[in-house]
Amino acid sequence: MSNDIERELAKILARDNELRDAEASEKRKQEAAVAAAVIEWGSRVEKVLLPAIEPLAAMLKSAGWTCDIERTPHGFKVAAFRGDMVVYGSRERPSLSFDLQKGKDLVALHEATPSGVRVDSKILGVSVEPDVVKKRIVEFVSKLALK
Repeated sequence: MSNDIERELAKILARDNELRDAEASEKRKQEAAVAAAVIEWGSRVEKVLLPAIEPLAAMLKSAGWTCDIERTPHGFKVAAFRGDMVVYGSRERPSLSFDLQKGKDLVALHEATPSGVRVDSKILGVSVEPDVVKKRIVEFVSKLALK
C-alpha cells in the first residue's frame, strides 16, 4: 500500500509542476505582449497619432480656442478650452488623455471637463486608427463647445 501512496503523491506533484510551468509560460507570453505593446504604442503615438491630430489643433486655435497636445510618459494628452474653462473642482484645464495602461496592452481614455473627470469606458488597442482618435477628440470638444 505504501507504493500506491507514493505513486499517488508523485502524480500530484508531477501535475502541480506541469501547471506551474504552464502558468510561468503564460506569464512570460503576457510580459512579452506588454513589452511589444509599449514599443508599438510609443512609435504609433509619435509617428502616426500626433501628426494626425495636428490639423484638429490648428482648427481649434484658428477658431479662438487654446489647444495643446502634450506627450505624456504613457501616451499623450490633448488640452482644449476657451476662455477661463476649468475642470470641475479643479484649476486644471479640460483635457483628454490617451494612456497605455500599466502592465496591459490596452489604451485608456481619461476625460476632464467642466462637468467632471471620468475614465472613458471605451478601451482602445495600441493599434488604434487615427480616425478613431480624431473622432474621440471631436466628441470631447463638442461637450465643451455646447456649454
